[in-house]
Amino acid sequence: MDRRVKIVSTLGPAVSTPEKLRELLDAGVDVVRVNAAHGSEEDRLNIIERVRAVAADVGRHIPILFDLRGLKIRTGPLPEGQKFIRITEGEKVRLVPGPVETGEGVLGINYPQVLEVISPGSRVLISDGLIELLVDEVHDDHATATVIRDGQLLSRQGVTLPGAPIKGGALTDVDREDIAFAVKNGVDFLGLSFLNDAEDLRMARDIARQHGEHVPGLIAKIERPQALENIEEIAEEADGVMVARGDLGVQLPPEQVPQAQKRIIAVCNRFGTPVITATQMLESMITQPVATRAETSDVANAVWDGTDAVMLSAETAVGKYPVEAVRTMDRIVRQVEMEGPVRSRASQEPHYDPTREDSVFADAIARAAFAMSDQTPVEHLVVLTKTGGSARRIAKYRPKPSIIAICETGRVARMIGLCWGVKAVVLDYADDPDEAFRGAGESIIEAGLGERGEFALIVGSIPVFKEAGRTNLVHFRKLGD
Repeated sequence: MDRRVKIVSTLGPAVSTPEKLRELLDAGVDVVRVNAAHGSEEDRLNIIERVRAVAADVGRHIPILFDLRGLKIRTGPLPEGQKFIRITEGEKVRLVPGPVETGEGVLGINYPQVLEVISPGSRVLISDGLIELLVDEVHDDHATATVIRDGQLLSRQGVTLPGAPIKGGALTDVDREDIAFAVKNGVDFLGLSFLNDAEDLRMARDIARQHGEHVPGLIAKIERPQALENIEEIAEEADGVMVARGDLGVQLPPEQVPQAQKRIIAVCNRFGTPVITATQMLESMITQPVATRAETSDVANAVWDGTDAVMLSAETAVGKYPVEAVRTMDRIVRQVEMEGPVRSRASQEPHYDPTREDSVFADAIARAAFAMSDQTPVEHLVVLTKTGGSARRIAKYRPKPSIIAICETGRVARMIGLCWGVKAVVLDYADDPDEAFRGAGESIIEAGLGERGEFALIVGSIPVFKEAGRTNLVHFRKLGD
């Protein structure tokens, strides 16, 4: 059986040629991630063009997730020629906002509002929490803090302010420029960093609309406690959610992250919002060719939790074994799925807006298709979809047969490429229902996704409405008939 949980791979110097990218796709990558925090605009454009060329060459619809860098608070640079300074436990240091050089007893913080969002007792974490400070006093031009956990401080290290309200919204000026770049170059998804609530998503959508007709899907990265508190409204508004365990594990005590992961995935499963589990999944494979047993269990447990996708970051961006990491992740997921689709309790809960008839009927049809596919010998669930919405609703319930979405455009085919278990075929199907259903079957056979004579349950409409929200039919038919 085909793997249902998708694999997202971050691209970087480790995959710098079309040949290596093709190896990665052949190994099992379904979605590629481009990190806006690294490389130049030209570098990122080259990656996007390379992905499109290789995907076309292998005949696959590969979505591109363009991950915005978000607000990155960092310490100031060290004096020229100095590699690091030692921060010792119990030491008193001054925190100074702005582009201030960091030196003995003084830490520059490149966030102008830092003194407005911290207070005595606030924690300041540096370098993913390896160094911890506790704020003692806040003055007009600086704050004083005591070193609680010491270490070596390098130049321009990341700073986290747990619980501090970030002023000015989640989108920086650089993010706005990156959104314009992403829309211009037709990426499929935008990853939004450090958002607080659904309003940040609506703001990003409005900005994207100013730069083009096709707005990318929005992936809400859950990295802050405020976002976790607002997870339900975020999951309703977003086109996808990412459990960004790296930053979340700095903002929260690390022991709370597993519980947060389960909660985020459960909410997304209930709403039918695709969810990605990310960060350090196979971290050891950056430098070694095999994963640890703990990492293997981590990937497997994300699948059992109900995730739609699992993500590789540095493992494929800069690691020594990018292809091996993808193959390892593929094997782990397949092993978990050997006993059939993983159905979380939340994924089986109906979800619709009772005030909207189209939502009520759409969910009823999705549940009916799921139930009939479970009780009959159909091998494929074929969905004729205008926007991908019908395919997403059916995928929410985790049916046993393969889900094949028949789309009219490559853009829609890529947009649903993140959804659990969904594969897509692009076809400008006929207005006549019988011709449309027959054509869908032939296109599936030609794409190698099914064989002539296999039973399919087709979800579509009579008449064939080429607009969203008009699905009104489930229909049994053999492929090719």
